[in-house]
Amino acid sequence: MPAVVVLALALVLLAIAWSLYAKALRVDRLHRQVLGSRATLEAQLVHRAQAAADLAATGLLDPASALILSRAAYDALDAEGPLVEDGLDTEAPRRDAGDTATGEPTRSRARIESDLSRVIRTVVDPQARLDLSADPRGRDSLERLDRASYRLVLARRFHNTHVAEARRLRGALDVRALHLAGHAPLPQTFDIDDATAAEPGSGRTETAP
Repeated sequence: MPAVVVLALALVLLAIAWSLYAKALRVDRLHRQVLGSRATLEAQLVHRAQAAADLAATGLLDPASALILSRAAYDALDAEGPLVEDGLDTEAPRRDAGDTATGEPTRSRARIESDLSRVIRTVVDPQARLDLSADPRGRDSLERLDRASYRLVLARRFHNTHVAEARRLRGALDVRALHLAGHAPLPQTFDIDDATAAEPGSGRTETAP
């Protein structure tokens, strides 16, 4: 009997250890999925900014609108640092707290991208769409911007879904008590205003922090 009891306890402990190991692997896999979807999101942000810059360079917008759109687009293209300041992407360069030349605080990536969304909504209004669609170059540039904006909405939702899954798993009692996530920081969502006239109602209108 003692041998049977010891064997039973050993099997129970082995099952518990295997379950915890599997959960730790799942946490790590979710972290990797967050980083993978974040890389995709980064690429879609670049595509949208480039499409906006190309539209501004067509010469079909009025000079003031073209200048505003171009400036917002290149601000997004030139932005540095990680998308999300959660520390999960250790390879991304850290963003300085402020501009050493002017002493002004540096805008976050979320703020820069939200500003671009607002500029697109303002510049590419219904009348501008009609005018652009009348020219083949304008129609092509507008379609590229619409596609990029829509794909950005999907990429951001995909990323935030992975983040929610990782946070939910890491909130489990055994994961927290036994530190199954190791020293990895808690992933954060990328919350911006991504609504544009390209896809009415498809993006959530959120104010960036």
